[in-house]
Amino acid sequence: MAFSNSLRWAVILTLLLGLMVPSAVVLVYDLQVTRRTVMEDLEKDMERGTQVLALSLAEPLWQVSPDLAAPMVKAQFDDPRFVEVIVTETNSNKPFVQQQKDSTTPELTRTKVHPIEREGRQIGQLVVTMSGEPLLKRAQGDLFKSAGRTLLVAALSMATILWLLRRRVLGPMERLSKAAFELGSGHMTSPVVVEGKDEIARVGQAMERMRLALIEAFDRLRQHANTLEDQVSERTAELSKTNQELTRAMLQLKTAQRELVESEKLASLGRLVAGVAHELNTPLGNAITVVTSLEDRWAELDSALHSGQPMRRSQLESLVADTRRGQDILQRNVRKAAELVRDFKQVAIDQTQDARREFDLAAMVRDVLVMVEPSFKHTPFVIETHLEDGLKLNSFPGSLGQVLTNLLVNARVHGLHDRPEGTVTVECHQAPESSDWVVLSVSDNGWGMDESVRKRIFDPFFTTKLGRGGTGLGMHIVHNIVTQLLGGGIDVISEPNQGAVMRLRLPKQAPERTEHADAGAGV
Repeated sequence: MAFSNSLRWAVILTLLLGLMVPSAVVLVYDLQVTRRTVMEDLEKDMERGTQVLALSLAEPLWQVSPDLAAPMVKAQFDDPRFVEVIVTETNSNKPFVQQQKDSTTPELTRTKVHPIEREGRQIGQLVVTMSGEPLLKRAQGDLFKSAGRTLLVAALSMATILWLLRRRVLGPMERLSKAAFELGSGHMTSPVVVEGKDEIARVGQAMERMRLALIEAFDRLRQHANTLEDQVSERTAELSKTNQELTRAMLQLKTAQRELVESEKLASLGRLVAGVAHELNTPLGNAITVVTSLEDRWAELDSALHSGQPMRRSQLESLVADTRRGQDILQRNVRKAAELVRDFKQVAIDQTQDARREFDLAAMVRDVLVMVEPSFKHTPFVIETHLEDGLKLNSFPGSLGQVLTNLLVNARVHGLHDRPEGTVTVECHQAPESSDWVVLSVSDNGWGMDESVRKRIFDPFFTTKLGRGGTGLGMHIVHNIVTQLLGGGIDVISEPNQGAVMRLRLPKQAPERTEHADAGAGV
């Protein structure tokens, strides 16, 4: 919900900044240009009108006939720009004809003085005062109406975009994120339902298939556990008759153990999917916002082209600048999303196929952290890293990634549970005693554990959260993978209220895989 709110406000702010601010700047600019144009036209018209009026008044002034001159002067006031016209004789200070009206804006008025001549001799003087206020008000009114229409279009566009974003992106992503969180927390009773046929819906369908597979796997595990417990109870009283059945029970136990490991892998992938979905929200939301903004800008260009009015250079420059900025933002966000998908693909391939390959230890740790860190985002806990680059291992990155994921989740769920703040530190470096070994450690400053818990932490089915989502198999599987498949060792250092350190010592060249190692590690 917090993401949807932030994305919704990001879209609103983007529309406001992308439409309102440029529109306001253009409006201010157009007001200045209109004012200058009106005043330039006023001066040109006043020059022509004064010359024509002076020629028309020459005969009435020569005949000393104000009655003939007055209608000519009065006719000029049909033009709302005329403020005052004064006609005087050469040897008289008293106006021959005078017509005027009030002007409320002196800075918009201009005055022109022109001689009245007859037969090459000046017989009077014409003073004309005109104001650009009427035409300026009319032009400004047209501009404000256009701005109002722009605001209306922006409001409708904003409402439409938010509606579409809520229906096609935010709603499905909210449901998908909630379902992923429920799966990562071990609550698998609610189905993952995301309508549609787009990419989000396909991710939801994949998560629903994974949820059903997990439920089926856990059902089988419970059935196997109950069967094994009954068989062991019956055969204990009849030791002489249990050799063949005990062998069969051991085979079933190994099968159950392998299935438990597979279910743990599926749960781990569930958490990875939740992390990727959460991290992809930001770049995809930004990309959608930029695309929508560019569509609006191009719609403005299309409207201007079809309006028949000449385009201003500033409009084209603004469009080019906005397009370049949008392309840059879009490219960065799409590249980030592609990198997230690439990292998730590599981690998912490693954890599902678990093939041996050569890899950089620090790079593998960073890939796993990309998937795990989203589960820490809404907690008061942080992850710090101290990774030495260049440590090349020929081993099984999928199993090692599963180990690291389990250790990080245990630190958050068990080590730092209910604490107001905390730090999980991941370190890797060259082993000081040998160049053929490396050290990978996960430590926290949480509750720690007493000696009785520390000694039993790798026992099967031992957990401090029995009945609250803990199976007691996570650290047992971690121990088997590290010691049997990866050929290393793991130490636990902890005291009550002093945090815990899980230190792995791993060979750069993992031992050759055997059937016994496969069965023990569950891979």
